[in-house]
Amino acid sequence: MHARRTVGLVSVGFLGVVAFGCGQKKIAECNALVQVINASVTGLEKAPKTDVDPSGVSDLKAMADAMDKIAASASSVQLTLRDVKKLRDDYQKMAKDIAKAERELAQAAEDRDPGRRSTAETALDAAVKQEDPLVEQINKYCQAE
Repeated sequence: MHARRTVGLVSVGFLGVVAFGCGQKKIAECNALVQVINASVTGLEKAPKTDVDPSGVSDLKAMADAMDKIAASASSVQLTLRDVKKLRDDYQKMAKDIAKAERELAQAAEDRDPGRRSTAETALDAAVKQEDPLVEQINKYCQAE
């Protein structure tokens, strides 16, 4: 079955920016978003894998549910700055895209449909590939003064 990698955000320190008193709202909102995403990803990485299902379908379904929770957690972060909202929304969309592709892959595996499985794997790969650039965007924006 297809294994999915997860990349977590690196917590960003803003002490230098805070000391100068500029962008405190940006700092607070970035910290709130990064904290929620990091906590969600950490929880995802600690989730146990089921060894009783060699097909991996159970793991795919559990991962899809976890990605939906990550999307919900991200959307719950109260933000007012347009740029931080966009980053949050992009991360939320990516998490939902991954969840959808994982469910489609699980269904294709259950149905033993190689065509749908291939399509779902392609969609999952594309969704997962969004994560690294998005993490870089979040970190770059949040670290800029």
